[in-house]
Amino acid sequence: MPTILFGLAAALTWGTSDFLGGRFTRKYPAFTVLLVSHTTGFLLVLLLVLIVRPEVHAEAVRWGLAAGLITSFGGLALYQGLATGDAGVVATLSGCGAVVPVIVAFAIGETPTTLQTTGIALALLGGVLASVPASGVHFASASHLKPVLLGLAAAAGFGLFFVLVDRGSKTDADALVVLVMARAGAVVFVGMAGLAARGLRWPGKDLPRLGAVGVIDISANGSFALATARGNVAVASVLASLYPLQTLVLSRFFHAERFTWVRLAGVALALAGVAAISAG
Repeated sequence: MPTILFGLAAALTWGTSDFLGGRFTRKYPAFTVLLVSHTTGFLLVLLLVLIVRPEVHAEAVRWGLAAGLITSFGGLALYQGLATGDAGVVATLSGCGAVVPVIVAFAIGETPTTLQTTGIALALLGGVLASVPASGVHFASASHLKPVLLGLAAAAGFGLFFVLVDRGSKTDADALVVLVMARAGAVVFVGMAGLAARGLRWPGKDLPRLGAVGVIDISANGSFALATARGNVAVASVLASLYPLQTLVLSRFFHAERFTWVRLAGVALALAGVAAISAG
């Protein structure tokens, strides 16, 4: 049960941070949004580490740094995709990153129960359907090529991030070390890449708002790390990958985005999948 609760908490907070990050990326370069977000998250979790003083293991440090580099790659692709206006396409594909840890979990023998496996399939299918925009997804259209590539890049980055965090988070203390190192690696990577691409701008009065995105995002990372430290990585990653549902709900309320029958069916399937995972 803790894995399920933490996994769902990660989905809610990731969905919220992605919605806000996508909005800010229409005003500022993706590098700027990510750098402020990652820096805020790093300072927050660093303060927590200084208070808790967990035992630091070299393995957690290595996995955390690797996770930070990977999630920065996925985050850049996601935010850039959300800023293109084809958010439904990008969100649909990025949510498929859960397939990566599911495959890894089966490969190393962390096989969920039959009911949980059914729930994983339902949740993945539901997440994809719920993210399809009202106009449909025309993958054959040339105008959709860039969003498709960005969505796939985000999925690969997030999927590998799930795996790396799971490898490093054997205990709650390890999870905290993984988080601080992941954020440290992300700050360095995004900062250097942003300087090279000349994609950094001072956000001015929006700095506190961008910082708030970082607080929400690091909460999502923490929830996921705690979920993997307590249970099956396949279950945790699929639940966390339901974050497009939260982004969809926020888009409905703040952008008047339409709920089509396909999207409603996706939400129903995703909820059925969560119920099956919980019961299993």
